[in-house]
Amino acid sequence: MRRGVGCFRLDVLLLTVFIFAGCGGAEEESNPPLFHLDGDSQLPADGDDSEEDFSPADGDETDAPFPDGDKPADGDDVPDGDAVEEGDLAEDGDALSDGDLSSDGDLPVDGDFPEDGDETLDGDDDLPPVNCGFDYDFRYDAAQTGPPLLRANRPTPPIGGTDVIAHAEPAPPGYFSLPGLGRSRADLVIPDYSDTMPLFERAEEWEGATRCYETPGDSEWLGEAQAYDLYARLVAKTLWYEIDATPGQRTVVGLRGAYPGTFEWHGNLPDRFNDTLVLLWREAGGAKRVLEFPVNTDTGAVDFGYHSSSSLYPNRRYAYADGWHRGYNALAVQEWNYIVRDDANGNGHWDSDRNGWLEPFDEEDHYREGSAHNIHMGSVDYPLGAAVVDSWSAGCQVIPGISNWIQFITNAWTQEGDPVDYYLLDTRDIPADAWTPCAGEDGAHACPIAIRSFPFTHRGDTSASHENWYHSYNCAEQNENGPEVVYVLNIRRTGTLHVEVSVEDEVNVDPDIHLLEGDDMDACRARAHTVLDEEVWPGRYLIIVDTWVDGSGNVLKGPYTLNVNFE
Repeated sequence: MRRGVGCFRLDVLLLTVFIFAGCGGAEEESNPPLFHLDGDSQLPADGDDSEEDFSPADGDETDAPFPDGDKPADGDDVPDGDAVEEGDLAEDGDALSDGDLSSDGDLPVDGDFPEDGDETLDGDDDLPPVNCGFDYDFRYDAAQTGPPLLRANRPTPPIGGTDVIAHAEPAPPGYFSLPGLGRSRADLVIPDYSDTMPLFERAEEWEGATRCYETPGDSEWLGEAQAYDLYARLVAKTLWYEIDATPGQRTVVGLRGAYPGTFEWHGNLPDRFNDTLVLLWREAGGAKRVLEFPVNTDTGAVDFGYHSSSSLYPNRRYAYADGWHRGYNALAVQEWNYIVRDDANGNGHWDSDRNGWLEPFDEEDHYREGSAHNIHMGSVDYPLGAAVVDSWSAGCQVIPGISNWIQFITNAWTQEGDPVDYYLLDTRDIPADAWTPCAGEDGAHACPIAIRSFPFTHRGDTSASHENWYHSYNCAEQNENGPEVVYVLNIRRTGTLHVEVSVEDEVNVDPDIHLLEGDDMDACRARAHTVLDEEVWPGRYLIIVDTWVDGSGNVLKGPYTLNVNFE
């Protein structure tokens, strides 16, 4: 449905109706839903969460004053047609420096999901579908081409300096004021963009309905409260954070590389709105609320200039707040100097062995420090599959279409300066026990041993392991075709990770250390024989103790002691 300028400038009462009902009915029918859900299965209300203790690494959460670089003067509505002059978020110096972002307290983590009794299965017709029948119009061929992988020969360039990303999208032609809709907050400033992108179906209010979710191995029909619990558990299992369930507090969860309602990595084709952004909160009475949007969590495929575009590093929490972007209300990042993945060649893609290498190949992407990754809108036309990110994002998290943006910001916003947690997950790194709980941490890839505090010591034995997934890694050429033991840890602040492995029988036992950014042999950050010292930043990491195989084919497996410290 078209959200034109004339449609926005209605009387306040009509404007409120427009936001939730659309502007005009005839044109709406020409834009079909982006996907359809088959079936009318219903689920009863969800049960209570159970609890399981996690002890993340120590670190104090920091607060920061709200940066006001993009705020219109005095908070007044901006007259239509008068664009507000843009200011850079990072230049005010009010944003946080990247530090400890740990969360205290126990995490509510379910067992099997959904809990027994949650599904109503009355015969074959009510069984969950094999898939949800999503009719996404942007299911691209995710096969990526590039030069032959030169395993162990791609050095990581040094981390560069701090540079904010560009806010290079077209400036709004004007602004208008959206009433507070009965909430205890001031009116919202909305950019007066016009586009034909309809409201995404999963961004609509639930109104007691259920939604289909394509979870690994099966599909589930979930009510809104159950969907809230699902996303909360993904954060808890992946990052060891308990989301803030205080009534009124907003939380945003991003899923890079997965369409809304799905949790399978789709290849993450560059320059498309093919990721998921989920808004979570609880009402004053305790009701759990969920809205889901398409989004991009990477950069557009544009050369924005040196150190002007980058993607947020995934699998960590970022501090945001109700703020401003290019003169309108948006979610503004509240940190500074966090690690990003610079898109040095401007192809809208993080080039690495794990993600594949895309043209051009003349300059490697690299890590650096950066900031200004806001959550804002992009004015692009329907259909979603044809919409490109382009200059709408140099790394900001961008929601496509004015209809989707109004639905997001009117539900996300509470009042200026209010904090919002943003958890960005790489879909590939959601652990297996988020779906099938482990009986115990046995060092398998599905049930790794968790390192929750430092210093950490563990006596293991590769000869007792039945895991032998990886025979070599992209960070080294050694033959590791022996059994391995897997450890997982979440880092809350930048520092140095010290890992040491020792054995009593150095002739017949030879385990090696591998530090990975994901459970993938092509995601190796560093490798060492006995001692590894590596600078790390906030994120989720794996340590794999893998068995070396000598030139004669002898698998040197056996007992070892692993020591890990962080400072």
